[in-house]
Amino acid sequence: MSVPPAVGANRLESAPVRPNSPPSTRRGAELRALDWIVALIYERSRIRLSREKEALIRARLGKRMRALGLETLPDYCEYLGSSEGEDEVRQAIDALTTNFTQFLREREHFEFTVGEVLPRLLAGKKKPFGIWSSACATGEEPYTMALYLEEHFPSAAGWDWRIWATDISTRALEKAARGIYPDDRLIELPRDWVRKYFQRGVGGCAGHCRVKPQLQQRISFQQMNLLDTSHDDGTFEVIFCRNVMIYFDRATQEQVVTRLSRALAPGGYLFTGRSESLSGLALPLKCLRPSIYQKPG
Repeated sequence: MSVPPAVGANRLESAPVRPNSPPSTRRGAELRALDWIVALIYERSRIRLSREKEALIRARLGKRMRALGLETLPDYCEYLGSSEGEDEVRQAIDALTTNFTQFLREREHFEFTVGEVLPRLLAGKKKPFGIWSSACATGEEPYTMALYLEEHFPSAAGWDWRIWATDISTRALEKAARGIYPDDRLIELPRDWVRKYFQRGVGGCAGHCRVKPQLQQRISFQQMNLLDTSHDDGTFEVIFCRNVMIYFDRATQEQVVTRLSRALAPGGYLFTGRSESLSGLALPLKCLRPSIYQKPG
């Protein structure tokens, strides 16, 4: 494991916290452990945290610490930095990753994709095309895109499309791959879409719906860090990277978007969240309107 500079080979550079330690000593050790965790999460995911987020960090890591029988943040850091801690690092990232999403979130992006982007890029030809949902969380975004595509570019009419859905959180991806959602999560979807593309649960599954296999099989889910350059050989007509840039500093935003642009086909489109601005970054993309960018070609 690559460890932040505040850490020795396998241990936090601070004295162990003991119950009878003076309060100032305990607090200092806890803050050093907090800084170590902040540095580790940034190094591995580029997610920005700080001491100001201490309450959130403690709340989200508390369950993991209890599961391991650890009482203090320094103890937890010792474990993360040990030879057994690599899997726990992934668990910590999962716990600290925000996975909020919903069906039809910022629906104008989906409507713009099927109404303008794809007709322009495909020019009426039924050639295969791909879309990448690069921070898919629990799956609502790629499934929403699949609903729109099946409505406007149906497989029954000969259209061949695929969606690649990735996220850094393995926990979120497990939920996404299952494709099972409480009924109230589907309330914004048109009723005929729910009837056509979801199976309603019965018995012990009552109150939930599952995405039908015909739609689910069009989506491939995979764990991936957006900074991982091992997947730059893909070519996509459209990439969604929405509501994740806000967690990155400017240098990381530029690095991520540059990497995503390499995965876009010439003339392809990148969508970011409406509240996210990439202005001032040196990017190989043209801003068409807020949150919509195009690669020259």
